[in-house]
Amino acid sequence: MNVNMCGKKTSVVGSDGFQRMNFLYQASVVMLNAVPSCSSLSSFYGTNMVSIGKKLQLKLDPSLKRTMCKGCKSLLIPGKTAVIKIQKPLISKKKKKRQKNYNKIQVWKCLLCKCVKTYILKPDYVLWSEHPMPST
Repeated sequence: MNVNMCGKKTSVVGSDGFQRMNFLYQASVVMLNAVPSCSSLSSFYGTNMVSIGKKLQLKLDPSLKRTMCKGCKSLLIPGKTAVIKIQKPLISKKKKKRQKNYNKIQVWKCLLCKCVKTYILKPDYVLWSEHPMPST
C-alpha cells in the first residue's frame, strides 16, 4: 500500500511483483560481480525474474531487457559475459541503388549460450520509455 498526497492509501497494481523482479535483478548483478566464474547463478535469477513477469503479466523496462540474454537470461556485461562488435549492415546490390544512408549494427554475443542480439545504431533514436511526456 502506498500513501498519496491526500493521505489516502492507494494500491499499485503489481507492486509486489515489481519488487520481487527488482530484487532478483539486483541479486543477479551482485552474484555476477562477486563470483564471475559462477555465471549460471545469474542465469537462474534472470530466469526466475522473467517467469515472475510472465505469470503476473508485468513488462520489464527496455533498459533492463537490453542487459539480459534472450537465450539463457543471464546478464550481458561487456568483457565478462558478452562480446560487443559494431558491424556494417549486409546490403544487396538492389537496395544500394535505392538507399544511400545505412546505419551500423551493434552485435552482442553471449559467451554462455552463444545467443546473438543485434541493435541498429541510429544517432537520433529514443526508446519509447524515454520519450518526454506530452504536457496537457
